Amino acid sequence: MPLGTIAFLAMAAALGAGSGATFALVAAVAPANQVGSVTGVVGAAGGLGGFVPPLVMGAIYGNFGNYGLGLALLAVVALAALLLDLFSVGRSARPVAAA
Repeated sequence: MPLGTIAFLAMAAALGAGSGATFALVAAVAPANQVGSVTGVVGAAGGLGGFVPPLVMGAIYGNFGNYGLGLALLAVVALAALLLDLFSVGRSARPVAAA
C-alpha cells in the first residue's frame, strides 16, 4: 500500500506539472488577445481526452472481451497527435517575446 500511494502521488505531481507546462506554453505562444480562447480549447481537448478513451475501451472490451484493439486505437491516435505536432503545430509555435 505505501509504495502504491507514493507511486500515485508521484504520477499526480508529474501530470500536474505537465498540465501547468501546457498552459504556460499556451500563454507564451498564443497572441495576448486570444489566450483565453486558446486555453479553453486546450482545456476542452484535455477533458475529452479523459472522457472518451475510457468509454471506447469499455465498449471494445464489452464487444471483444479484451483491450487489444482499444490499446491499438489509442496508439494510432497518439501517433497522429505526434505527427500533427511535429509537422504542423511545432513549426508554427514560436514564443511571443516578453514586453
